Amino acid sequence: MTNATESALQRISRHTARVRYQPSAASLGYLRDAFIDTYGCMLAGAGQPVALKTQQALLAGGQIHAGASAIVYGTGYRATPGAAALVNAVAGHALEFDDWEIPGNTHVSVVLLPAILAAGAGRQLSAQEAIDAYLAGYETVAIIGEAINLEHYERGWHATATVGAIGAAAAVARLYRLDREQTVNALALATSRALGYNAQFGSEAKPVQVGFAVDGGVISAQLAAAGVGGQAHMLDHGRGMAAMMSHADLDRVASSIAKMGGEPAIERYGIVFKPWPCCGYTHRILTGMLELRERGLDIDSIDAIELRLPAMHASILPFGQPANQSEALFSLPYCAAMVLLTGNLTIADIAAQSWRRDDVSKLIAKTVLHPFEARRPELNYDPEQPDSIVIDCGGQRQEASIPYPLGSPQYPLTESQLRQKFSLNAGLDEDSAEQCWQRLRAWQTADNLHDLFTPLP
Repeated sequence: MTNATESALQRISRHTARVRYQPSAASLGYLRDAFIDTYGCMLAGAGQPVALKTQQALLAGGQIHAGASAIVYGTGYRATPGAAALVNAVAGHALEFDDWEIPGNTHVSVVLLPAILAAGAGRQLSAQEAIDAYLAGYETVAIIGEAINLEHYERGWHATATVGAIGAAAAVARLYRLDREQTVNALALATSRALGYNAQFGSEAKPVQVGFAVDGGVISAQLAAAGVGGQAHMLDHGRGMAAMMSHADLDRVASSIAKMGGEPAIERYGIVFKPWPCCGYTHRILTGMLELRERGLDIDSIDAIELRLPAMHASILPFGQPANQSEALFSLPYCAAMVLLTGNLTIADIAAQSWRRDDVSKLIAKTVLHPFEARRPELNYDPEQPDSIVIDCGGQRQEASIPYPLGSPQYPLTESQLRQKFSLNAGLDEDSAEQCWQRLRAWQTADNLHDLFTPLP
């Protein structure tokens, strides 16, 4: 029975430190795919400019050095655990290709996996340890997300960098087998690292904010293990995180926290896997563009494109004609034009700066966004208020209505699509990719994940 005098972080910590996780087959499927998908995203992102600059900064600062224990994926470097967690998270998020979850509105696996792999460096890291740590982190992210979102996000906070920091601390606390009091301290300390702004979207600061969160989660757990304490009321105090960074409805926070110990959050929400390297709020529209393209739309005859989506989603996508790669990942007109023209949007398209193409620029110029107010603002995707597309084309009108994006639990990617994504991200030829994929698909029975998730595949 829950003690009524427990704070929210104490309740989360009691669950994190003691619960025996018994994930269903469906949840294990999400976990299997999330680890492989995020590994691929880290490999693909390691060569991106923001990741290379981060590596150079950590080299100059001495956190990357030959004697360190933690892997920097996609490179030959080793780093201290916090630094490796930071740079791997930056790489994994550099292309906006990594997964996300609904209630916390976070890119959950790029927060949790780099933290777990880095914190488990220098020793055997069993699959069971990693699964328990991931589920502890996911549950923490989802429960806190339910408690404070989407008001938290709408106020301009970058939830992956805020809620994600606490989730990373929970995952590492579980991995380190911290007791309940130490875990409370880890989460409390992580609230002081829970910082990041949506206003940074469209710049290299966005993935760096994610790196800060993951590094913060690792360090918070390390400090707690060493005996450093924090205030257990930091989530539900009158001047705590919920009050200062969201709606201040502490009864709602308590109601959300009370769900811990019931149906696991991953069972309720699953994970959204991305088929395209761009902001997830573009993906309903991109899914609709695929549908329209399959109808045989005459693109040369298009006069106007109207895109309707929730106002909050539109506010995260402020860019029309992108000026650079960071803006392109948050430009709905650009992403929609690419999928309509080519049937896809790939890392190669981003690298080629395809937003500069004449045919793409012409479609961008014909595109208008029409934001609408959500009737149920607590939902990220309300199927009763889908995104929609209206295209005027040679005197005719084509329309599409999209309740869920490709890659969501309601419209999942196939194993073939996930395998192809990993192959491209890892930069492997067909035979090598298949061999690597088959090895990684069995990671949940591995005695040591470091033998499978190697610096280079």
